[in-house]
Amino acid sequence: MTHEVVPPARGTAGAEQLRRLHGVYAAGTVLWTLSLFVALLGHDADVRQVLVLLALLAAFSLMWLWSTWCLWSDGAADGPWREN
Repeated sequence: MTHEVVPPARGTAGAEQLRRLHGVYAAGTVLWTLSLFVALLGHDADVRQVLVLLALLAAFSLMWLWSTWCLWSDGAADGPWREN
């Protein structure tokens, strides 16, 4: 594993920042999903608007999934299902 993809150590400032960004990415995913649905259901969206909304939705979804994976692999998402 290269240094760039190693999750930050648990309890560090980097892990706390990633946890905050995880919430931002989740909120962005919800926001862009709702925006896309409103644009498509309102029948007033042109192709360019839909493509931009899809690109933003994909970007925020990927960042949200990546931060989830980093937090989970770090052990920050401890729960009863997590083995030690």
